[in-house]
This record gives sequence, C-alpha cells and structure tokens, in this order.
Amino acid sequence: MNLHDLIGLEVCDAEDFLQKAGITNFKFVYYVDRKQSAYDKEIVTAVRQRDDGLELVVCRYLLEI
Repeated sequence: MNLHDLIGLEVCDAEDFLQKAGITNFKFVYYVDRKQSAYDKEIVTAVRQRDDGLELVVCRYLLEI
C-alpha cells in the first residue's frame, strides 16, 4: 500500500481503506478556514507518518456550486 493513494479520498473512504489494510493507528487533522461556512466534501490533502501513528490532513471543499 502506498500512503499517497489516500490523498484525494474523502474521509470515510480513507478510513475504510486504512481499516481494510489493517492500519488502526491513525488520526485526522482538520484544517478549517473560519470564513468558509459552506462545504460539501472533506478531502485528505496530505499524509504524514509520525512517531505515534499516521496523520491524515483534511481540508473542506465546496465543489458543488
């Protein structure tokens, strides 16, 4: 499994992918813009390997206009 495959996935899909791969030591870190009140997707934009596990950086996007 290549961790870069997680980039671009929605949060629920990334979580399913990791659990099917047997990886349970991960967390999501949300970068939220307080000016952005509307969004329809939460997408993994970066993956980091930390000493305490895997960290997935999530940003919110408004793709439907």
